Amino acid sequence: MSGKSFVKGALVLSAAGILAKCLGALYRIPFGYIASEDCLALYSMVYPIYNLLMALSTAGIPLALSKLVAEYEEQGRSGMSMRVLKLSLLMLSGIGVCIGLFIFINAEWLATHVFPDERVAWSLRAIAPAMIFSCMQAVFRGYFQGLQQMVPTALSQITEQFVRVGVIFVALFALMPYGDDVVAAGASAGASIGGGIALLLMLVIFIRYRRSHKTESGQKKEDASLSNTQVLGRVIALAIPISIGGLALPIMQSVDSLLVVPRLEAGGLSHDAAMAWFGYLGGCVQPILNLPFMLTTAIAASLVPNISEALAMGQTQKVRETFANAMQLAILIVLPATVGLMTLAYPIIELLYPVKPDAGLPMFWSAAVVLMVGLYQISAGTLQGMGKAMVPMYSLLLGAAIKIVLTYTLTAMPALGIRGAALASVIGFGVAAANNIWQVSRRIGWEWLSMQYHIVKPVISVAAMAVLVLAVYSGVYTLLSSNGTATLVSIMIGGCAYFAVLLAIGGVSLEIIRKMPKVGNRLANLLLKLKVVKE
Repeated sequence: MSGKSFVKGALVLSAAGILAKCLGALYRIPFGYIASEDCLALYSMVYPIYNLLMALSTAGIPLALSKLVAEYEEQGRSGMSMRVLKLSLLMLSGIGVCIGLFIFINAEWLATHVFPDERVAWSLRAIAPAMIFSCMQAVFRGYFQGLQQMVPTALSQITEQFVRVGVIFVALFALMPYGDDVVAAGASAGASIGGGIALLLMLVIFIRYRRSHKTESGQKKEDASLSNTQVLGRVIALAIPISIGGLALPIMQSVDSLLVVPRLEAGGLSHDAAMAWFGYLGGCVQPILNLPFMLTTAIAASLVPNISEALAMGQTQKVRETFANAMQLAILIVLPATVGLMTLAYPIIELLYPVKPDAGLPMFWSAAVVLMVGLYQISAGTLQGMGKAMVPMYSLLLGAAIKIVLTYTLTAMPALGIRGAALASVIGFGVAAANNIWQVSRRIGWEWLSMQYHIVKPVISVAAMAVLVLAVYSGVYTLLSSNGTATLVSIMIGGCAYFAVLLAIGGVSLEIIRKMPKVGNRLANLLLKLKVVKE
């Protein structure tokens, strides 16, 4: 495949991934608005567990398969590519069936002994088939990516998300008369139905591809001498480190599903009140916090090849500069997002979830997670580029352990309640980010850190933004008595003010502006025309 075709395929896959993530994050806002508090809580309990099992089962398989298939195809060993595909499909299907059946058969027991509400059993049964479909999809995606065929993966990702979201909203309206547990189960079934249809699409694409690409399927003598165990052993050896790394974040997210409700009850709340608070945290706040991560994820992904190339050429100074620029860019994005979400926590919640105004409390206390996760992502991308992919995993596991202890302790304190769960997330991710940054710095030195550009000037800019946002919101609300108008106007003016102050005090360079995802070059060219910055 030509370089141009490869780039085109990579762009297609990246665009599909971004679209799928956007759809997966944004649907939670109207869902949280329409669903009852109990329904929201029940749905929010199941989904992190699903993500945890998916990371355990499939996180490393597509990458491991793509690497092996690409290697075998380059060597003209198409027979080995198909053998790896068949054996991996058999292994992953078996894993998916075992986990899916275990969840389905033991749903009542899990709901009673693991989860804080027995009504979650229906949702567990509804989501169980998704394990089988997703495991099988992972194999086909890895195979096609190894062939540099990115479109099948892109189509399956988009199809899965659109079907899943469609099923969720059909269930929300069609099943509402039957109770919250049935509605939550119908919404959870979206993952199974979406995964099943996406798998059928992948099978159709695979069959058509094999028919149109008749290749030699026989194996060379040295390949035939390899046992199935040896072939699978290579797949597993490549996949396990990635899977373990992908397991850490869902563990962190699953802590709240299992601990928050019982610890709130231990602090004196009724079950209904505890479920409501958990629904606010997991169903209303988390989708909003996830939105800024789309930008920092893109920055972190671009770091890996840049850092790897610089290290391969022995250019340690370039590594420092790249890391410094990436950290500055991340701070310029996540710091104002954090402060903005804290400053307008209640107005934003009232705008998006007018029937759930109490969600503003966990929003305020959780907002700093945006900053901590953003810093973690950038430092993790740098470590991965340096060939230290296990270090971010250890950092996140450390953070998860701290979060478990703090969630258990703080959430049960009557004076804190749901604030304790939010603080536990902030501190847990903060520890993970701090350890990552320290691990990077001990390898490249601390010369990358600039007090002016990484701390002082961004803090001055967000402080000015916060003051102006509060003043504008108060003024517009007093004048028009409209929370929606006041919130939107204050967000727009606050964002402009933040950037204006940042430019005025020399807190951002043209190079940094150009590196902003999506809009960087256009914004830099506009500022040059306006003579706000110099080349």
